[in-house]
Amino acid sequence: MELRDNDDTHIIQPDGYSYIIYTPDKAHSVNYYKPDAIPLILKSKSTNYYIAKCRPTYVGYLKMQNIKMTPAKPNDFLESLSSVKFKSISPTVLDNIVMHLHANENASLTALKKHYQCTHLKINYLFKKNLGMSFQQYKSILKASYTNLNDIFKAQEE
Repeated sequence: MELRDNDDTHIIQPDGYSYIIYTPDKAHSVNYYKPDAIPLILKSKSTNYYIAKCRPTYVGYLKMQNIKMTPAKPNDFLESLSSVKFKSISPTVLDNIVMHLHANENASLTALKKHYQCTHLKINYLFKKNLGMSFQQYKSILKASYTNLNDIFKAQEE
């Protein structure tokens, strides 16, 4: 997460993961964020955020199943994430494909469809249905996030 010094704004750069964000200062709200190409900006003038980084399809599953969290305090939020209801969400084929992409950003659609025995249409359908974007859009987000990380590491070395 990047912190801008001038305005106390936290920015979560797109990295292909989904996030669950709990804000105890604002009526104990919990928001779900799917992977997106737009940075998530959190204004933080005296606001606390509790952020859970999740596998990309997790938030989509919670939304589809209409699973809501209503924590009254930060410990309740952490306990909710550890509950049987949340832990019982099993990884899907799409999760495996996405993790494969995170491990090997140059993986092609052809290689993935062979490895996971899916057609390219099925893979694109899963991306659109669960993440709201195509395989190629997701891959572009990953490439941009890796480029940003490489730039940060290079700047730190100088």
